[in-house]
Amino acid sequence: MRSAPLAPLVVAALSFAACASAPGQTAAPAPPRIRAGACPARPACDTPPPVTLPRGFRHTRSRLVATGWPRHRGRDLFARADGPQWAIAKFAYGPQDDDLEDEDVEAYLLRGCSGAWERLGTFRTSDDDHPHPAAEGIPDTGGRVYLDLTAGRRLEVGRHRVHLAVAGDATSADLFIEVLPPGARVAVTDVDGTLTSSEVAVVGELFGGAPPAAHPGAVEAMRALAESGIYLFYVTARPEWLVGSTRVWLQEQGFPPGILHTTVGVTGAFGRAAAAYKIIELGWLKARTGIVPSFGFGNMPSDVATYTAAGIPPSRCYYYKLGGDLHGGVPHDDYRGLAPALFRPPATCAP
Repeated sequence: MRSAPLAPLVVAALSFAACASAPGQTAAPAPPRIRAGACPARPACDTPPPVTLPRGFRHTRSRLVATGWPRHRGRDLFARADGPQWAIAKFAYGPQDDDLEDEDVEAYLLRGCSGAWERLGTFRTSDDDHPHPAAEGIPDTGGRVYLDLTAGRRLEVGRHRVHLAVAGDATSADLFIEVLPPGARVAVTDVDGTLTSSEVAVVGELFGGAPPAAHPGAVEAMRALAESGIYLFYVTARPEWLVGSTRVWLQEQGFPPGILHTTVGVTGAFGRAAAAYKIIELGWLKARTGIVPSFGFGNMPSDVATYTAAGIPPSRCYYYKLGGDLHGGVPHDDYRGLAPALFRPPATCAP
């Protein structure tokens, strides 16, 4: 099994935070009043998942690994109705992020975020001797499952949720897939420092502090875009195992549902490495969907580098309290002044 060494004091706190906040769905704030002519909100996709009863692990080593905190995570995805469609997740435990290898995972689909859950079957997590080929740019580092949804389970335009539960102990991970219609528009935003109250707010939270606040007006600005029919792409250089807690934070703050991507490592990325990671992410978006984001939001030079390289129109790139060369981007220090200008009644709204 593979693991990643980290400083013991740090990993203890980080592991606790991931376990405490990642699993499941939480109640979202009361929905705001919808603007006249606005698209309805994307579905919350919060139907309770099927109950999975633990039936024990296949391997003794798995029982030992599972004594640590579960740090499972699913990989969200933008897709086209006629393109590749993958459900990808990783299952790991404890502060060392020990992989759960060669174990069964039960998979379920909430098609269109409504109706009844559809059982997809039982799948086996990967191990060192049987790696899966990379898909959607995600290499197999062990403990992963890759579900090809085009094989008789293809998804239509809309938002969908996949729930994956470990058969051994019933711990789980979720992921969301947005199948985009022709002509779809996307806005990409960083998280730390761009939406959160501090670039390092997550560090305080991980060591027992309160969750970071959102910048005043940031939620309203993202809602204005969503109500204009634009899909939200939350791209952060946080480590992969913080997907769950990041998703919970976005939901609890009232941000619109979207697609969330982190790095696929356990340490995250900073500076030039963060820019390189985000450039790759937006490259995959264009390769898979043909879409260059219509808007970009950030607060660091790495965001400027990312959005410039991606070809986002500079006049639609907004940088919070950032000086220097913005390559034609728009500096601002208050989201409350942006929200009214960002909303444009759409001609049509996607399913």
